[in-house]
Amino acid sequence: MKSNSSVQISSEKDSLNTNHISKKISPSPFTDDHLALENVLVNGNDIILSKAKFGKIYPKHDSVKTELWECGSAFDWLDKEWMEKTYGKDLVNFDGKITTFYVNHAEFNSDNHIILFSQAQADKNDFEIKSHHITLNKNTTINKFQKLFPKLKKDETDQKNVVSFRIPVAKDGEDSFIFYFKDGKLESFYLWWLLC
Repeated sequence: MKSNSSVQISSEKDSLNTNHISKKISPSPFTDDHLALENVLVNGNDIILSKAKFGKIYPKHDSVKTELWECGSAFDWLDKEWMEKTYGKDLVNFDGKITTFYVNHAEFNSDNHIILFSQAQADKNDFEIKSHHITLNKNTTINKFQKLFPKLKKDETDQKNVVSFRIPVAKDGEDSFIFYFKDGKLESFYLWWLLC
């Protein structure tokens, strides 16, 4: 993921014909060694959005804050071209501030150009894997999850009755999607970056 390539945001309308009725496709087990960002939807939307599209999807925010991220951010490589054009090579003029939007029990981060999903509570949000027709939400049990992701290892946490599972976002990297289960049901999901 941390390459010289940058993310391309499409502003074109979806080509989905809403008059077409399709049969629901059953999910297939996810056995890949990583889960690409482009293969994920949160609440039916891409996890990397243009500012304009994010504003249309989420016109109201519960709260917004801007703060210094001392260890850098994923925007340093996901939006490298825009960041360098705006803040100079090696981001010499970037103050390190990232804006966080809180909407409907979910968190999104922005470099003032694109919006990136960060985390969400499963009680109000869905996590989808397009390629395998998998949708995860508050009704997803740990048993169902383990059937859908047979290769993932369960990790214990320091919280009582809470376990997690991790799927890397790239073949050789630490950055991951992390899913937390409490009392046997999906509680939350995160897009976690190794920054420091």
